Amino acid sequence: VRIPEFLNGIGKGVETHVPKLEFEIGDFQRLLVTRTLKLKKLGIACKHLILKYTHHKYRLGLWRLGAAPVKA
Repeated sequence: VRIPEFLNGIGKGVETHVPKLEFEIGDFQRLLVTRTLKLKKLGIACKHLILKYTHHKYRLGLWRLGAAPVKA
């Protein structure tokens, strides 16, 4: 998973931050451990959306860190 695919999956307007996050954060793994304060300094208040999305997908067994996607 890369940052654009992840944010496009979340939707709700957070996909507009793709260029800034790719430039400032770099990769998906670093995005997941980025602190809220860092995102706020970048002008992005979407940490709660990222956490909600990953928690929901993880809880449903649809997504895991470092795991291959589950095929339907």
